[in-house]
Amino acid sequence: MGSDGTARTPADDDADGFARFYESERPGQLRSATLILGSRTAADDAVHDAFTEVLRAWDRIQEPGPYLQTAVVNRCRDVLRRQGVADKRRHLLASAAVPAVDVPLYDALAELPFNHRAAVVLRFYLQLTEAEIADHLGCPTGSVGPWIRRGLDRLARELRLPEEEPTWLPTTP
Repeated sequence: MGSDGTARTPADDDADGFARFYESERPGQLRSATLILGSRTAADDAVHDAFTEVLRAWDRIQEPGPYLQTAVVNRCRDVLRRQGVADKRRHLLASAAVPAVDVPLYDALAELPFNHRAAVVLRFYLQLTEAEIADHLGCPTGSVGPWIRRGLDRLARELRLPEEEPTWLPTTP
């Protein structure tokens, strides 16, 4: 029996049968997973994983509806279990060596284009070289320096930092 009350037929064992099953079941499964998890994104991942499990066992399942519902609930349980473990261990990440989040800086970084933000963070937080940053971002090394400079300039404007003369310029007497 399918979840809609109709009996499965041998034709349901092909890809079209699974596609029809997916289209009919996904909205309801997504709603129930969202209600369980409280997050549409997490629910979408859990439902996707459950459908993947059903597809792997498609030729062996007699009643895919209940099988899918069980798989969705189990995936939701896994997500909640991982969240619980993460919550219990979050205090281990707290350290005096790790500074508290600087909200204005975080907000200003969020306003930067991705390449500028990534280059600044990789350079000053992870202390990577420009060549290493270029490798991570899959771009020419010559692009990284301007991205860092533009990112720092925009951060200075966003954070209203005082203009400073570059220390590398020669001074005139």
